[in-house]
Amino acid sequence: MDELEKSEREKLEWDITWEKREKKILLICSAVCCGLGLIIGLVLGIIEGYEIFTHVFLGIWIGTGIGGAISYVPSIPYAFKEAMKEEGFMGALKSTLIGILIWFVIFWIIGPVGLLIRVLLRNHKIKKLEKKLSNAS
Repeated sequence: MDELEKSEREKLEWDITWEKREKKILLICSAVCCGLGLIIGLVLGIIEGYEIFTHVFLGIWIGTGIGGAISYVPSIPYAFKEAMKEEGFMGALKSTLIGILIWFVIFWIIGPVGLLIRVLLRNHKIKKLEKKLSNAS
C-alpha cells in the first residue's frame, strides 16, 4: 500500500514538473516570436514611413500567436501515431496536417489571447496537481 502511494506521489511530481516545463516552453516560444514580430513590424513601419504603431502592434500580435502555435510542433508525431491506429497512413497524414494547420491558424489569429488562455489553463492544472499531491501526503 505504501509502495502504491509512493509511485502515485512520484507520478504526480513528474506531472507537475512536466506541466511547468510545457508552460516554460510555451512562454519562451511566444516571447521569441513576439520579439521577432516587434522587429519585423518596426522595420516594415519605418520602410513604409507611416503607421508604425499599427505595424508594431500587428507584428507583436501575430508573433505571439505564431509562438503559441509553434509550441504545438512537438505533438505532431504523437498525433500522427494515434491517427495511424485508426485511419491508416493517408488518413492519418490528412487529419494530422489539417488539424495542425487549423490550430496554427487559430493561434496565429488570436495571438496573445490564446497565449493567456493556455498559460491560465496550465497554471490551473499545476495547482490542481499540487493540491492532489499535498492531499496524498
